[in-house]
Amino acid sequence: MNQRIMDYKKISILIVVLIGMSWLNTADAQQANEAEIHLFARYVEGNGIEMRWLSDNNEVMRIGTESGFVLERRVAGTGSFQTIETVQPLNESQTDELIQTTVGEGNRADRLRVVTELRDSDTEHLPGDIDFQNRIEDLLNRKSAEDFRTMTFMLSSFEDSLAARVLGLSATDTNVMQGQTYEYRASLANPGGLNAVSVVTEITATEQTEEYEVPILVNEGDGELSFIWEQPENSVGMYVQRSFSENGPFEPLNEVIELNLRGNQYEGPQRGTFFDKELNNYRNYHYRFYGQNVFGERVLFGEASGTPRDLTPPREPLLLQPKHVSEDTVRITWEMPGAVDNDIAGFAVLRGDGSSEEFVRLHPDLTDPNLREWIDLDFDRDLDTYYAIQAVDSAGNVSSSAVLPVSYIRFNPPVKPEVGQATIGDDGSVEIIISPDPGDAVDGYKIFMANDPEHEFSVVKEMFGDSLITPGSRTVVRDTVMLNTLTRNVYYKIRAYDVHFNESEESDVIALERPDIVPPPRPVFKNIETGATEVNFEIALPSVVDFQTATLYRRSGPDSDWQTVQVFREKTEIVRYTDPRLEPGVTYFYRLQSEDQSGLLSDFSNPVQVRTVNRRSVSVAENLSAQYGDRGAVLRWSYGGSDVDEVFFVIYRRSGDRGFQQVGRSESTTFTDRRVRSGRHEYQVRVYRKDGNQSAMSETVSVQVGE
Repeated sequence: MNQRIMDYKKISILIVVLIGMSWLNTADAQQANEAEIHLFARYVEGNGIEMRWLSDNNEVMRIGTESGFVLERRVAGTGSFQTIETVQPLNESQTDELIQTTVGEGNRADRLRVVTELRDSDTEHLPGDIDFQNRIEDLLNRKSAEDFRTMTFMLSSFEDSLAARVLGLSATDTNVMQGQTYEYRASLANPGGLNAVSVVTEITATEQTEEYEVPILVNEGDGELSFIWEQPENSVGMYVQRSFSENGPFEPLNEVIELNLRGNQYEGPQRGTFFDKELNNYRNYHYRFYGQNVFGERVLFGEASGTPRDLTPPREPLLLQPKHVSEDTVRITWEMPGAVDNDIAGFAVLRGDGSSEEFVRLHPDLTDPNLREWIDLDFDRDLDTYYAIQAVDSAGNVSSSAVLPVSYIRFNPPVKPEVGQATIGDDGSVEIIISPDPGDAVDGYKIFMANDPEHEFSVVKEMFGDSLITPGSRTVVRDTVMLNTLTRNVYYKIRAYDVHFNESEESDVIALERPDIVPPPRPVFKNIETGATEVNFEIALPSVVDFQTATLYRRSGPDSDWQTVQVFREKTEIVRYTDPRLEPGVTYFYRLQSEDQSGLLSDFSNPVQVRTVNRRSVSVAENLSAQYGDRGAVLRWSYGGSDVDEVFFVIYRRSGDRGFQQVGRSESTTFTDRRVRSGRHEYQVRVYRKDGNQSAMSETVSVQVGE
């Protein structure tokens, strides 16, 4: 596409929909499968009847602006139409001649050249040749290009009468009789089979004054003005000018016509709007609004004036907690967050019962803007009292703080609560009886609980109101605590409150011992060492405060009874015990169980199986030899004992400065050390019985391993 057309497309994006032209409805025309050519006419004395014609159909506009239109006329109500002119569009050289003789170079000349070049462009190639793999998208692109060309022709004709002349969309009938009524229509000079309906326009050769003026409503905002009006039927879009004086000079606010866009199915009022922002408050601005008529003329259709006003409220005051500082005095203080606005006129202090309808100002005039405190001497202590602060600026804008109540102080607050009785049941139910308040000033209680008197107490219950608190009578508090816990005691304390939520001292701490339903943890075997006639134990005892005893049990076989071996009463983490006088080579089973001070028993520990060492002599491995081969160091020895089926052999090696270390185990009298490195190595063998007895070390043999 020609670069000049591309540039013009970019700057024309705001003017692609016409407002107020009810005939311009492409969707309806396509549904009817026929196009219409509309003609507009007016009589200008001394010139004749000026005409413009347009179509809502892309193909009509394409053919007509290429091959021309036939203009026909008849006297209204008589005879048939007669051709008075075939209007041809100007070619490129004719357009250049018109430019040179009429407008010279500039934006207007560029517009005239654009419409000429756009008329000669083939819309089938505007988006590229149709790709049948993406046919729908290409067809939509081509339709978009055709729509753009048609709308450019229309808007260019509206903005400039010379553009209508270049496109062949205008003519003037000078051969008319003043006062006579005529009918005109325009049709395609070369329709090429296209069915285009020529809509007839009737006009009387009498000059008439066009009524463009419409009322414009103004809304004065904060730093901005907005305007709304009923769009004149005989103009489209708008140009806006602004001045600081009613008589000017006026400066344009837009160079390109602005349109209020809406869908083609819209049937509501044809209204125009305009917004002007970033204005100075309290300064008068004057505006003139112009529209564009179909004959390329800019016409004034309305004037308006407005003054932006400060509508922004000040920052909200931060009301601090009102305080009852003496019997007849409430102090109200507040702050302003951040820097204080320069237009703050003062503050208003409000008092009420909590509902917004009942708040009243405590003073007739605003306070000094620098004031941050107010003393209220006229409150009623028998009512709930709330306060709020309003900040007011010089424009009358108001912001409000949060609403806060005042807590009244009694100079004889409720006395410290006295507890008459407190009990805890086996199910964890707690009952605390509070003695009557001697002054009958109590309206409620808060009950606090903790598991340790040194910990922070938490509120577990609140009791307020006549149904729970009766003057002159004791108050019963009921609660439930968990019993499945390692803390033995639970602690309570109570605080009394009067009707204004003034509080008493805390009661003495009430300690209640939970009933013990949790058995102690099991003891644990930590370490066991076995000898021939004894077993040595290390045992971890439960670390709970109510630990009483731990018992060690033993039996000598799965079918024998468990016997108590030892009872441990030490308050320590680890105890050590030796079970003596056992039989060598015998298997024993041991288990543990603990008991707490309430007689609750833990589960038994998992039984452990212990076999004492059977003392027997074991023959030494003899005739040990070592030889290095391809697979490593090969050791051989002999064993002369009769218990060869009950023994196995453990091989030890010493290399360099390191001592003998176990390198393997064998069930036979040979072993190959495959992980040996170069150097000198020494070997020994020890014989082990499966009952735990063992022999002495064999003699040492050595072998030299080469590189």
